[in-house]
Amino acid sequence: MRLSRLVTALEGAALHGFRDAEVCGLAFDSRRVTPGALFVAVPAVGGDVDSGGSRFIASALEKGAAAIVVPAGVAPPAGVPVVVVPNARAALADLAAEFYGHPSRRLALFAVTGTDGKTTTTYLLEQVLRRAGFATGLIGTVETRIGEQARYNTDRMTTPESPDVQRLLAEMADAAVTHVAMEASSHALALDRLRGCSFAACAVTNITADHVEFHGSWEAYFAAKARLFTDLAAGRPSVLNRDDRHFDRLRAMIDGPVTTYGFHPSSDVRATDLRGDPAGSCFVVHSGGESRPAHLPLAGPFNVSNALAVAALAAIAGLPLEAIVAALARVEGPPGRMQRVDAGQDFTVLVDYAHTPHAFRTVVESVRHALPPDRRLIAVFGAAGDRDRAKRPELARIARELTDFFFITNEDPFGEDAAAIIAEIAAGVPPDEEGERYRCEPDRGRAIAQALAAARAGDAVVILGKGHEQNIVTGSHREPWSDALTARAALEALR
Repeated sequence: MRLSRLVTALEGAALHGFRDAEVCGLAFDSRRVTPGALFVAVPAVGGDVDSGGSRFIASALEKGAAAIVVPAGVAPPAGVPVVVVPNARAALADLAAEFYGHPSRRLALFAVTGTDGKTTTTYLLEQVLRRAGFATGLIGTVETRIGEQARYNTDRMTTPESPDVQRLLAEMADAAVTHVAMEASSHALALDRLRGCSFAACAVTNITADHVEFHGSWEAYFAAKARLFTDLAAGRPSVLNRDDRHFDRLRAMIDGPVTTYGFHPSSDVRATDLRGDPAGSCFVVHSGGESRPAHLPLAGPFNVSNALAVAALAAIAGLPLEAIVAALARVEGPPGRMQRVDAGQDFTVLVDYAHTPHAFRTVVESVRHALPPDRRLIAVFGAAGDRDRAKRPELARIARELTDFFFITNEDPFGEDAAAIIAEIAAGVPPDEEGERYRCEPDRGRAIAQALAAARAGDAVVILGKGHEQNIVTGSHREPWSDALTARAALEALR
């Protein structure tokens, strides 16, 4: 695409040393610049305009960048076309949408945001739409799907950067995909990764505290979530959780059609008569004046709530309630979300990604309530480094309240000391209870093995925090890891 055409997508841009050029790609990481690429010098998150990308302009030019985009305040380099923009991240998104031909306009794109439940909701929505006969796509924490082709997500980024989002959507549109389910993380919303996308509808699962270390405050986190409905998808159909404690505040901010879902009697899509066990949930779903019995092969009221969000979005896509209920009965949950590990043992083992206090409590309460009163619940968990430290002792307090015994272990220390993280978690419970109510075991594999060895017939062991993830990150080192495979190996060793 010619540079002269690309820059028409930018508002408030100023051109320096301009000469037209053929642009062969977009890059904001100088290591990924190829000859003919347009390099966007994006400042580091939280840094000034001279941080981040502007320090790598020389490297980008050495690798053959055809032109440079810089934020206002950065001195434009000489001898190369330079585009100065008010906001480099917004420009990156606008350029990406233009470069890839605004592919979302050729798709029915459904975005789901929220603190917990995004992955399950999008995973289920994609399956429901696929079973209804649509050609579907998926972008999320676990994997990307383009029709029948699945690509595992290895970089731990829930929502990719804007050029990758637009490239994936273009691949999907070119592959005749018609409907796409996509997770919208708070990072993505705050950093303009979804700017330039056209949405068919958007949904929120819940809003509780998370990523405060990134956003700086709870209010900034809430504002990032709300932006999906008030800015990026303004006027499009919104699907809101009537049971969420922030429902009234978010609802008041939205112009346009709103569908509510939940267990609340006033919900547009509502569940009643819920019955469940660790293997699944039965309930009656009410929507549009219809009521139908439903079965979901996923346990927990929170998964029923996710399914109600799916039902609301699928109805917006034009599916009748009968088809939605039939599809929900056949869905599979995403890896690492209430994932059962069965090696012939006489007790339940579940792996889940729950790592926020809200998700942690929700999952553990769900398993607790499904157990007979004389059976024990054992938990294994840790907390990631370089993240919200305030939640660490709270996780231990929740575990002490709801489990019979728990193991505090390593998760992803990143740049922190693993032992210090474990100590901060343990600070939430009385130290004299160590050995009686809990144990600190830094080795995650040993913690899982010890938890499984302690379980008796009818008990349940929940392994929380990592879910589907395939590595443990310490500093810059990534150690291959799987909670599910580790648990299976430990179970087989017990035989």
